[in-house]
Amino acid sequence: MRHFRTATLFFLMGVFIFLFTNKYCRCQEDVDKLHKEAMVWDCHNDLVYRVLYEKLDIGKRLPAGHVDIPRLKEGHVDVQVVALFVQNFLYPDKCARQAFELIDAIIESIGRNKDSVELARTGSDVERIVRQGKIAMPLAIEGGHAIEDDLDLLQKFHQLGVSSMTLTHNISHGWADSSGDKPRWGGLNDLGKRVIKEMNRIGMVIDISHVSDETFYDVIEITEDPVIASHSGCRTLNPHHRNMSDEMLRALAKNGGVIGIVFVLPFLKPEYNRAMGELQAIGQPWFRKAPSIEDLDLRIVLEHLRAGQDWPMENLPTIEDVLDHIDHAVKIAGVDHVGLGADMYPRTPSPVGIRGVQDYPQITRGLKNRGYSDEDIKKILGGNFLRVWKHITD
Repeated sequence: MRHFRTATLFFLMGVFIFLFTNKYCRCQEDVDKLHKEAMVWDCHNDLVYRVLYEKLDIGKRLPAGHVDIPRLKEGHVDVQVVALFVQNFLYPDKCARQAFELIDAIIESIGRNKDSVELARTGSDVERIVRQGKIAMPLAIEGGHAIEDDLDLLQKFHQLGVSSMTLTHNISHGWADSSGDKPRWGGLNDLGKRVIKEMNRIGMVIDISHVSDETFYDVIEITEDPVIASHSGCRTLNPHHRNMSDEMLRALAKNGGVIGIVFVLPFLKPEYNRAMGELQAIGQPWFRKAPSIEDLDLRIVLEHLRAGQDWPMENLPTIEDVLDHIDHAVKIAGVDHVGLGADMYPRTPSPVGIRGVQDYPQITRGLKNRGYSDEDIKKILGGNFLRVWKHITD
């Protein structure tokens, strides 16, 4: 009898394991199918820096970092917006040069990998490229100081294929205030207002990540088109100056825009943000001297070395923190106004659970586990950004 009970117990355990495994496999297949059906759109990534300054071929799987074409394919990422970040210290008269160099570098790289990727100027381009089974790469200037206070330069960048521009980075420049610097204008000045109107006229997407709150509200008042926050988080969850308040999220939704939830660790979790502040304070005495370094390649190397200091390893944000920010943005702004804008960079840690773009199916799985419908998941993964791009750029 004892042997019979033991055999019965093992049989029942086997049945349970079989049923659980079978259900897990079906759920896994459902998530994979949903992720492949969706248009997955990451609205911000700095991969072009690796192309220009490290002379790397993004067509090959790189030994480190978050993004390259093989990783994009593995993560079934359909659209990767390439950020053309212009160093703040180059303002006022050396910014455009770097922007042109970045544009040339990424267009050349796209040409070398034309079987896998293609430059996307418009929303319709994105749809066509994705239908062909390739990865669409829209270009975005990061930092309005790149136009050197000249509307002709804005038009030139647009003609070269740039479809979006972040109005500021971490400096308040000649026409707009940044959230990372002291205000100069209390938002936008007259030139800044003309920039907004010109971007509306030529069909260029306005990106308000990095701007001050005052600049944000000035943009919302002036623009005739939806705007985006390509890589920002929620201030209610973490009071970082780069994150958006609930009031701003509501205004963004009313405007018809989209926030791309950022993956950068200090933006996700206040405990980690404090730890990063302590680390940065150690490097500040040296960093204040850095703008005097005119050799741009040397400056990039030094910044990479500085970033190689011991990163805080306690209170590391995880994929669940990313999902928390998505949840909050959906709660406040609505599911039609939330997307992904990771801002992954080769030298900095990513959230636990997301090694790089190859792990984006984990976002789909996490959203599914939190009860989102397939339709809403597709909106968050890319449908919302596609709607904005088609409205503005087509």
